[in-house]
Amino acid sequence: MALLLNTYILMNMVNIIDKFLQDLKINGTAEKTVMDYSKFLKNINRQKSLEKWDKTDVNKYILEKHNECFAGAQICKVKLKRFFTWAGKSELVSHLNT
Repeated sequence: MALLLNTYILMNMVNIIDKFLQDLKINGTAEKTVMDYSKFLKNINRQKSLEKWDKTDVNKYILEKHNECFAGAQICKVKLKRFFTWAGKSELVSHLNT
């Protein structure tokens, strides 16, 4: 039962990500940018469903990226902030300076 629930949550989140990507396209975002968002969001969603993320997860992810590359961390902040704000969860990213 738990496996089915986790699969449902992951698939539901993929649908939400796809709606976000569609909104980006509708608003004139370049196709390459949309593809970058798609890869980024679907990749981190596989690690832990974005639906279950909290502020701690956001901070942990940014710190991991910051240790790899400062510029990469900045890009991740922008992407996370744009997605979570769109998804109505701006409280998870409101502390990020972008």
